[in-house]
Amino acid sequence: MFALVLGSGAGAGCFGYNRGAKRWSYVGDALLIAGGGAAIGVEETSKPADCTGPGCPSYTPPFRGGLVVGAVLVVAGVAGLVINATRTTVKTSR
Repeated sequence: MFALVLGSGAGAGCFGYNRGAKRWSYVGDALLIAGGGAAIGVEETSKPADCTGPGCPSYTPPFRGGLVVGAVLVVAGVAGLVINATRTTVKTSR
C-alpha cells in the first residue's frame, strides 16, 4: 500500500505545459496536498494510547507509516505547485 501511494504521488507529474493542462494540474496538486493532510490527520487521531508498565513493547516509534505517506504527498503537491507556477506556458498550434 505504501509503495502504491508513494508511486502515485511522486510519479503523478502534476505540472502542465499549456493553459488547460496547468488548470488541471493545479487540481491534481491540490488533491495531493489534501490527501496528504487527510493521511496525517487520520494517523494522528488513530494513535494507540501510550503504554506504561511491564507489558509494554521495548520501543515505540515516534511516527508511523501514515505520517510519512502524508508528508510525501504534501511535498509532492507543493513541488507540483511550484513547478507549475514557474513553468512557462507552451503555445500549442490549434
